[in-house]
This record gives sequence, C-alpha cells and structure tokens, in this order.
Amino acid sequence: MIKMIIRTAAVVAMIAMLAACQQTSQSGQKIAFVSANKVFQECQAGKAGVAYLKSFGEKFQSEFKEMQAEMAQNKTEENTAKFQKAITEYRTKMSAEQNRIIGLINDAFSKAVDTYRDENGIDAVLSVESAVSYDSKVDISSDIVSAMDKMNIKLIPEETNSTKAPEAAAEKK
Repeated sequence: MIKMIIRTAAVVAMIAMLAACQQTSQSGQKIAFVSANKVFQECQAGKAGVAYLKSFGEKFQSEFKEMQAEMAQNKTEENTAKFQKAITEYRTKMSAEQNRIIGLINDAFSKAVDTYRDENGIDAVLSVESAVSYDSKVDISSDIVSAMDKMNIKLIPEETNSTKAPEAAAEKK
C-alpha cells in the first residue's frame, strides 16, 4: 500500500513537472520594428530639412550662374580660381548642413523610439531593414512619425531662420 502511494505521488509529481515544462510563457519579450527611412521621409522635420537644403542649394546655384556668366565674358585665371573656390566652399557648407540636419533628426528619432519603447513596455526595437520577416502589427514607424511631429525640432539656425529660408523652419508649436 505504501509503495502504491509513493508511485502515485511520483507519477503526480512527474505529471506536474511535465505540465510546467509545456506551458507557454505569457510574459515573453515584446519586439517592435521601425523603418528609419519611412520616418525620415514622412515626419515634418524630415520634410522641412529637405526643403531647407533645397533652398540652401538653390541660393548657391543662382550665384554660380552669375559667376559662369561673368566667366564667359571675362575668362581669366582669377575668375576661374574664384569659381573653383566658390564650388569648394559650397560643397563644404552643404556637406556640413546635411550632416547637421541629419544629426538633429537622428537624435530626435532615437529619442522618439526610446520613449515609445519605454512607454509601451517593449524590450527591443529593431530596424525593418534587418528583419527577414515580421508581422506588420509590430511596425511602429507611423507611431514614431507622429511622435516626432509633436517634437520641437529646430533644424534652422536662428540667423538663417529669419533671413534665408523661413518657410523651411521645422519649429512645431
């Protein structure tokens, strides 16, 4: 009789352990995906940055056309050197502006993603581009666009904001 009770207790214990191993965990890790390209293209700061850089480039293009016209009438080594110097300066300034704007938008993007992750209990946010396959329900790109649109992202320096490209300011109220 005691042997039967011990066997029954052992069987019940083994069944309990087996059942515990078979359970799926409801407290699994939450992962979301985001497309940085989509966010940068669709958020207001990204659009404003593109508009600002376009206006920045157009200003220099008009100056270059004037210089080319001057060179066509009076082609000297001095004018050629002046033109080459202006092109070099433009490329340097444009590159610096692009890097500055991308840096500001990227910082805001990182902040928006981190805030979203914290507020929604997400363990990790991965790039859509790195995923082989994922459910579109875990794509938070549109949510990040909305979050960034609510941020006060100042892309345009104050002196430039008032004189060169006021329509491209990314300031949000």
